[in-house]
Amino acid sequence: MRTIKFKTHAKGRIIEIPEEYPEFASRHLKVKISVDDVSSATCASTRKKMTSMVLNTRNFKFDRQEANQR
Repeated sequence: MRTIKFKTHAKGRIIEIPEEYPEFASRHLKVKISVDDVSSATCASTRKKMTSMVLNTRNFKFDRQEANQR
């Protein structure tokens, strides 16, 4: 069994093997992943954020006087 070590960035669920290791392409591999300590702020930023919302107002009755009283 041969072992190599390299650093890379995961792109979604894909981890690319560097080009200098062509013998590992299209092979059955055992993978061991180590991750540097990640702060919770970084994890929070990777969550999906709501950017838009659709609201159906077809049957909504809008009363300007009532809205201005609020």
